[in-house]
Amino acid sequence: MNSPRIIRLEDLPVEMLMEIFIYFTADQIYFSFSQLNNYFNLILKSLPKLILVVHEHLDPFVLSFFNSFNKILVKFCDSHINRYRCRCQSHSINGGNRLYEIYPMIDPGWYLEFNKNLFPYYPSKIDNIIHPDNYSRLQSLVLPHASSKLTQLIFNGEFPRLKFCHLGICESVNVSFSMTTQLQNLRQLTIRGRLQGHVLEKILMVCPCLVYLDFSCDDSIPPFHFINCCFPSLKYLRLGRLHNFFFHNGQFVFLLSLFPNLLQFHLVGEQCPYNVETINIQDIANYLHRQCPLLKILVLCIFMQGHINGFFDSFKKITEMHSLFNYVERCEWRLTISSHDFIPHSHYICRYTRPSCR
Repeated sequence: MNSPRIIRLEDLPVEMLMEIFIYFTADQIYFSFSQLNNYFNLILKSLPKLILVVHEHLDPFVLSFFNSFNKILVKFCDSHINRYRCRCQSHSINGGNRLYEIYPMIDPGWYLEFNKNLFPYYPSKIDNIIHPDNYSRLQSLVLPHASSKLTQLIFNGEFPRLKFCHLGICESVNVSFSMTTQLQNLRQLTIRGRLQGHVLEKILMVCPCLVYLDFSCDDSIPPFHFINCCFPSLKYLRLGRLHNFFFHNGQFVFLLSLFPNLLQFHLVGEQCPYNVETINIQDIANYLHRQCPLLKILVLCIFMQGHINGFFDSFKKITEMHSLFNYVERCEWRLTISSHDFIPHSHYICRYTRPSCR
């Protein structure tokens, strides 16, 4: 049986065209195909999986042409920021199994007011991109920073299909303990900034099904009052930079007990300056053994107020305390213990590598 010969792109079945356009971003589709004919424009505007990637400039005609987007990614690792921060290229998130791929790893100084002249889009401009027509359709959102308005809309449940939400630096987060909304579909969340520590408990209550959480604040984490259960779905966790953090008063153990199935854990904590505890690395290793038996990747970054000089001759012993203590690095008052090579772009005074990892 002879089938009709297809000589024009628009003669392809609509289902096939939609599969083809998955591999293009919204601006590529607009500039390459939007001027063909009205029939083709109807197909383009109805694409169910449309990705908007924003670099330094976004043509307003792209926004006005399409009705809504499935994914929105605003790039921010350009040459300006690389001059001040890490020189890695911007990477897309890969299933949530890498905590370091989207944002700079070093928290201090990476704040909105420091870099607001370096980002191509202020939070208010990003709000204009994410208009109400996108609310019910959006599944993935990756931003360098987010306004308090947008953050509030997300936690109020205005984006019911949102699964991957990486907000970067947030101006503020207002999540009430009395909120009944739960973001059951949300699997990945990044939220950083000068936030209050109690926001962490609120986020865990509102987002009970998270697999990936990257949370940074400029505060200490107070005791939890409402959470009395664990979160077995969480596999990848980054917390930083937590102030007045204690390892031996039950805070660290309680924190680990909330996430029994962790595969990757990155903690940046500062010792309390007015109540300095003597840190026992062997005890920390024991806590990790008991609470996180599945752990595969680990970074502990401790800003110590004192007693760090006592660790100079103990780096080798530290690597013998836990199977993931493979690399030990010291920079002034910061002690870093990691499982997979040294942290890129960090400054250090001395390092030690477990012999089997050299």
